[in-house]
Amino acid sequence: MDAALSLGDFLAVAVENPKIETPDLIEAARTLRSRSGFVCLEDGLPGPESFSLLAADPDLVMSGDLSNWADFEAELARRSAPSADLGVPTGAAIGWVGFDGSFRFGFYEDLAIHHHGRGIWLTNPPTMDGPAEPGFSRPEWRPRISREHFVSMVTRAKEYIAAGDIYQVCLAQAFECEFAGDPWGYYESLRHHSPAPYSAFLDLGGCQVVSASPECFLRMNGRRIITRPIKGTRPRRMDQQLDQRNAYDLLTSPKEIAELVMITDLERNDLGRVCDYGSVCVPELLKLESFQHVHHLVSTVQGILREDVSQPAALRACFPGGSISGAPKKRALEIIAELEPHPRGIYTGAIGYFGYNGESQFSIAIRTAVFENGRGSFHSGAGIVADSEPEAEWQETLDKAATLLLPAQKR
Repeated sequence: MDAALSLGDFLAVAVENPKIETPDLIEAARTLRSRSGFVCLEDGLPGPESFSLLAADPDLVMSGDLSNWADFEAELARRSAPSADLGVPTGAAIGWVGFDGSFRFGFYEDLAIHHHGRGIWLTNPPTMDGPAEPGFSRPEWRPRISREHFVSMVTRAKEYIAAGDIYQVCLAQAFECEFAGDPWGYYESLRHHSPAPYSAFLDLGGCQVVSASPECFLRMNGRRIITRPIKGTRPRRMDQQLDQRNAYDLLTSPKEIAELVMITDLERNDLGRVCDYGSVCVPELLKLESFQHVHHLVSTVQGILREDVSQPAALRACFPGGSISGAPKKRALEIIAELEPHPRGIYTGAIGYFGYNGESQFSIAIRTAVFENGRGSFHSGAGIVADSEPEAEWQETLDKAATLLLPAQKR
């Protein structure tokens, strides 16, 4: 199979073969759910090239940590056939990299690609003999630390900021639950109640990962690379005036503006280490983006990768994202390790794919739950700066956690 099919060819096939217009994505996914290595990555961003993918039965699953990333990179290079006419990948390495550098990827030679705008399939979709809607218990999520504990973490972080160790750090608290049933059912409920630009379900063995991330870590098309850090959060309101007031408050908040400008500069520096000199730019700064439950501020940073830098090497060089670590990044990571009582695991790592055609996309693994051995867990964080109010930062973690709590409350 070709490593890439251009969008034009994709749509031409769809016009000539109307039978590939059904089933919808979730119906097709249910058919594949029981198969080994099932993954579903959904692109919720509007646009003519927006697509989602399903895959199962990888011929190889690789795991390790970033210390043996070279082995993964060599395997990816062996399978890749970069295309000048970048379009839709029909083969990819799909998986995740945890905050601690651990990773797990499946290598898939065949993908089922669903084009969102037209509701059509690039490849023949799975036959519809799968199970009905999966069931799952309603998880009772509970925090693993008290409000007082989190407030003390923020207070200590502010002491580090006052001492000049750091300018900003992201601190998170963990939630847990007992869970019975198929986590895919939880994912279906999550995507219904909390649509997100980067929704994902991965079952690569050992655990199931469910994500509804709003944040792009890296998007790479050939040598072009983009990152879109998020900072600043305000809850959405049913009342339109209150909702607009919250959005305005976010857009004009000196704290939130300073925080995103700081992280945007950090990301610009990260890309500068792997990109052609002078190619890194910031086409969007402090843009308001509104999601189902929260408003965020977002920037876009982009550049052109140097000829001697591969896409996996770029991910490793930029990892973890600045928006979920802090600035300066190295010291912020040390403080996170000191103050947070529970390891982050996949949280604030990256989820996505390296397409064999040279197109890759990874989200920041926020709004992300992990299910393993009858238990579920997730983290929710807030960015701490000099003028942070500890109680307000604790509340921000709850506002963000609402995304993952809602499937338990509304199913």
